[in-house]
Amino acid sequence: MATAAMAMGDIQIAARDGKEVPPGTGLDSDGNATTDPAKIAAGVVLPFGGYKGSAIALMVELLAAGLTGEQFSYEAKENDNGDGGPPRGGEMVIALSPELIAGPGWPEHVEAFMDRLTSLNGVRVPGARRHKNRLDTGPRNINEALVETIRGLL
Repeated sequence: MATAAMAMGDIQIAARDGKEVPPGTGLDSDGNATTDPAKIAAGVVLPFGGYKGSAIALMVELLAAGLTGEQFSYEAKENDNGDGGPPRGGEMVIALSPELIAGPGWPEHVEAFMDRLTSLNGVRVPGARRHKNRLDTGPRNINEALVETIRGLL
């Protein structure tokens, strides 16, 4: 589970496009709050949700790195191999059987909950917008600088 206020890829896109990111996204290399994505990329991305998000990030870090014996996030950055790919790290998979825990009516109960939740004005479910966008097969806007970079590779 990603716990950053913004994905590093989005921060890099904002830097490339010369745009600022929202306040609370990250700190520069001196620990100062900034909306400059290039300074955040050289510093640190903050967790979402302030101190509560920080507690969730700590829990996820302890599960994904601490219990698996893999690198913590600060170690991953220190040991980055510089190839542009993701850092080496651990993964913790927790598998639960809802039907064993909650009983056979679990799917219907959850469906009723989700229907009720999404009927509320302004409520969004994580991933719903992305799913809707993937179903849209219409034309896409592409960053002109990216198009020129790709053309230069051909």
